Amino acid sequence: MYITMVVDTINEYLKSNRRLIIPTFGAFVVKGDGDIIFSELLKNDDGILRALLVAKGMREIEAAGKIDRFIFEIRHALMQCNVCPVADLGTFHRSAEGVITFDSTKPAVVAIPAAAEPVRPTAVTTPISPVTPIPVSTPSAAPRKGANKRRSGGFVMWFAGIVILGALLALAYGIYTMVTVPSDDLDAQMDAQRIPMIEIPQNVE
Repeated sequence: MYITMVVDTINEYLKSNRRLIIPTFGAFVVKGDGDIIFSELLKNDDGILRALLVAKGMREIEAAGKIDRFIFEIRHALMQCNVCPVADLGTFHRSAEGVITFDSTKPAVVAIPAAAEPVRPTAVTTPISPVTPIPVSTPSAAPRKGANKRRSGGFVMWFAGIVILGALLALAYGIYTMVTVPSDDLDAQMDAQRIPMIEIPQNVE
């Protein structure tokens, strides 16, 4: 609706005026024979087109937005196929060098082609596999019994080693005593350790 209003405003203004600037885009110029040409050299905003739209009931910021949209759709169509027909106005062409020209012959198309919608990526849902619980093994009683046996066996071996070590020490001390103590003293010690014999008196008649 608003694009059509912009085109109608341009056509109405050019019926009684020789030039209308489209800000940042170019200017429509009416030649002496009534033919309309387009020039990219005149693009400084003189505020006329925006004021014409405001006079038709638009707010100023809304009018500026519709002008920008009008320019965007023409440029987009020219980038896509180098041609843009505008209903009730004419056809824009874009050369290989990027120069824009205009043909005022009324096209058969009745609307400016809409800008192509951007292709939106399709979200692909990846199924999530269920998490498999990892089994936790419980230590069995058998290793514990084996450990207890090893502990008890180690204690027995330790105790037996102490006994053997004590016996060896006692044997070594005895040998040392026999070697170092004189035989007389040894005999005296042995006599002292002997139990005196008790004489049993005989029956006296």
